[in-house]
Amino acid sequence: MHFSATSYIMTILGGNCLICFLCIIMRDGRIAQKLSIRFLKYFSFFILLRMMLPFEFFHTITVPSEKILPTVMDFCNEYVFFTIKNIAVTPSRLLLSVWIVGVVYIVCNTVRNYMRLYRVIPCFPNLIDATDSNVSAILTAIYNTNPVPHPVKKVIRTSFVNTPCVIGFFSPVIFLPDLDLTPEELYCILLHELSHVRHMDFILMLVSEILCIINWWNPFVTSLRTRLEEILEFHADNTAFANLPPSHRKLYLDCLLKVARSQQQKPLLPAMTMLFSTNRSGTLKYRILRLVNSESCRSVTNYFAMSIAVLMLVASTLFIIEPSWLPENGANDIYHLTEDSYLLMRADGKYELYIDNETFLGIISNRDLEEIRDLPVYRVK
Repeated sequence: MHFSATSYIMTILGGNCLICFLCIIMRDGRIAQKLSIRFLKYFSFFILLRMMLPFEFFHTITVPSEKILPTVMDFCNEYVFFTIKNIAVTPSRLLLSVWIVGVVYIVCNTVRNYMRLYRVIPCFPNLIDATDSNVSAILTAIYNTNPVPHPVKKVIRTSFVNTPCVIGFFSPVIFLPDLDLTPEELYCILLHELSHVRHMDFILMLVSEILCIINWWNPFVTSLRTRLEEILEFHADNTAFANLPPSHRKLYLDCLLKVARSQQQKPLLPAMTMLFSTNRSGTLKYRILRLVNSESCRSVTNYFAMSIAVLMLVASTLFIIEPSWLPENGANDIYHLTEDSYLLMRADGKYELYIDNETFLGIISNRDLEEIRDLPVYRVK
C-alpha cells in the first residue's frame, strides 16, 4: 500500500460517491424497506473502512494526468503566498495548517464534552442498586435470555436527556429520561439499549467519530454518520422486536412514539451515544414501518442494490489518477518514477532527476515536491 496526496483525494471522491449512494437508497422509504439491515450495516462498515485507508493498493491501476494534475500540484507546492522566518507558505502548507488546527480544535472539544459527561455520571444514583426500582430485575431477565459481553455498569435517570440512550462498551451506562415509565415499557427500552451493547455498535460509532474528526471539512462524512445511526437503530429495533412476546410488540411501538413526543429539543449528548427514539419524523416513521411491514430482504431491489454497492466499492480502489510531468525538452514520451529513481545534487543547489538508474529526466529546483521528496539524493563529486 502506498499513500500520497492523490490517493487521499481519490479516496475522498470515491467515498463521497459511496455515501451518496447510501443516502439515496435510504432516503426513499419504499426502497429502504426492501433492503436487508445486514447489507446496510456491512455497506456502511466498508465505507468507513475504505475512507480510513486512503492508500493505493497493489491492484490499483494508475491513470496518468499530463495537464490538469501537474498544474495543480505545481501550484500547491511551488506558489508562495508569503514567507515567515524563511518558511515559504505555499497553498499545500496553508491547507495542511488549517486542517491540523481544525482537527486539534474538534478533538479538544470532543474530549472536553466526554470528560464533562463522565464527571456528571457519579453524581446520580444507580437505579440498579435502588430497592424501589425494577431495573435490576429487568436487566437480570434480559441477561438470562439475551446475554451481553459487558453488563451495564450503571442506569441513571436524569432530565439531562430527553430519550433513553446508552454510552460506552466495556462499562456501558444507560441514561433514562425523567418520564413515567411502566415496568413493561422499561423492559422494552432496556432490551433495545442492550441490543446496541450486544452488537458492539459503540465501536462503529467510535470509528465514524474518528473519521468525522479527520474529515471535519467534508459534509458527506457527517451524512454517513447520520445514516449509520439510523441503520444501527434499525438493527436494534429488529433484535428487540424479535425477542419480545407478541403481546408486548405493540407496546414497543407505543413506547417509541411516547418517547418521541416527549422530546422538545435535540438531546445535548456526545455523538457516540445510541438513542432509543428521536423526534425526526421521517426516521421514526421508517423505523415503525420496518417493524410493522417487515418485507423479505430477498427482493430484487435488495440484490440489485447489493450488486451496485459491491461494484462501487471495488471501483473505489481500482483506479487512481496520478500527475505525470512531461520532460522539459518537449519530447512526447511520458516517464514514471520507479524504485531506481534518484536525485543528483548540483553545485548550484539544483537537482538532476534520474529514473531507471540511468535515464536523465531533467533539472529540479524544488526538492520539496511530494512526488520526489523521498527519493535518495547523491552529490556530484
